[in-house]
Amino acid sequence: MEIFHPDRIVVGVARGEITLAEFGGFVRGLAEAGVLHYRKIIDVTAARSSTVGEEELLAADRQLRVLTNRKGPRGPLAVVADRERGELAQTFKALAADDRPVEVFASLHEARRWLAKFPVAV
Repeated sequence: MEIFHPDRIVVGVARGEITLAEFGGFVRGLAEAGVLHYRKIIDVTAARSSTVGEEELLAADRQLRVLTNRKGPRGPLAVVADRERGELAQTFKALAADDRPVEVFASLHEARRWLAKFPVAV
């Protein structure tokens, strides 16, 4: 995870197998750094596989909502995923998009262009 405070953006890159513990650690890192309201890019194109399924995403989303209710609003999120394996990213989008903008992209450049449309969080 890289945090760019002047631009108010966080970039996370997943490599290898994605586990629920790693996803939870990423979210905790965002909360601890006080950047849940920043614009975010999560690039999962280098991930080989995931042990995280829809049920785990639902549970993680519930926990995240409890946390963000205490920490404030969540910023927009762009997920960069391989078109061949983007099902989990689309599921995550469906779960997380009711209280903030979430979109799935095939390239980092598309994701950055989309995030640039949103004002920089203060």
